[in-house]
Amino acid sequence: MKRNSLVKIIIFIFALCLVAGFYLFINAPSSIIISQPFSIAKGESVASISSRLKQENFIYSDLLFRFYLKMVNKAQDIKAGYYLLPIHINMKNIVQMITDNHVLTDGNFLIKEGETLKEIENNLQQKGILFSSQNLNHWQIKDFSSEYSALFREQREKRFPSDSEGFLFQDIAPDNSLEGYLFPDSYHLSQGLSEKEIINSFLNNFSNKTKDIHISYKDLIMASILEKEVQTEIDKRMVADILWRRLKENIPLQVDATICYAQNQSFSDCQLAEKAFKIDSQYNTYLYKGLPPSPICNPGLESIKAALNPLSNQSWYYLTDRKTGKTIFSKTYEEHNTARAKYL
Repeated sequence: MKRNSLVKIIIFIFALCLVAGFYLFINAPSSIIISQPFSIAKGESVASISSRLKQENFIYSDLLFRFYLKMVNKAQDIKAGYYLLPIHINMKNIVQMITDNHVLTDGNFLIKEGETLKEIENNLQQKGILFSSQNLNHWQIKDFSSEYSALFREQREKRFPSDSEGFLFQDIAPDNSLEGYLFPDSYHLSQGLSEKEIINSFLNNFSNKTKDIHISYKDLIMASILEKEVQTEIDKRMVADILWRRLKENIPLQVDATICYAQNQSFSDCQLAEKAFKIDSQYNTYLYKGLPPSPICNPGLESIKAALNPLSNQSWYYLTDRKTGKTIFSKTYEEHNTARAKYL
């Protein structure tokens, strides 16, 4: 009788150790030290997927991976697509990432010229790359300044050995958002990335694309205005000249696009009714002189270069023909009012 009890105790302890060991195993972080891409082909078998995960050091045992998939009844829920597996991800999180309620994505994500941080965040959520509980708005310049200042300075030293003083976030309040720095381009992203990893992808691209350009924060703000105000490269350069001259003469910029941003940090539902121009906001360039406190969107390289290379002209006013999108320039306020009556 005592022997039977001892055997039962030993079996119980052994089973307990197995359960504890299995729990520790599925939660053990992988050995990868940087985020790595991993793709799953349509119709690919569980055996093939688990084998490749083991070969690429995402998991420690393909056998236990298949067992865990079967245990949680998720094998049939694996979704084909492109994934970027974050550093030290564990087996349990890999299974969640490739099976649980993710919108299928091939990893392609596009930031269009002129999109705002809020619009980009919404698009990331719609693509299933960000969860609804995640957001980009709370991240600030100070969260990235030390890392990217060093990176940008190193790039500048290689390109301009005699002039490496500038850095990516020079002369910017540390509490400012990252509006303006999420570089418009095509990206490969996937579900499961942290907010910071996603932002790093955008900032790395901005740093690389602008490493040969001397750009200040004021230049970036101006570029964001040009991006939303006019369409062609020549028009952007001409408007840049007008707005820089207005700033120099202490004349209000009176830019409609800043009113849109003041309302909702988005241009998807911009209302330019008369009351909108009375909004008490530092972004209201009808009420407040000078540049707005931050970029009003994320400009492309053409707009950035236009802000840095204005085209000299004699005009002081401009507007956009609502029918054709053409920019109409005027030298005097009287000419501008005539153009307003004709084209607006």
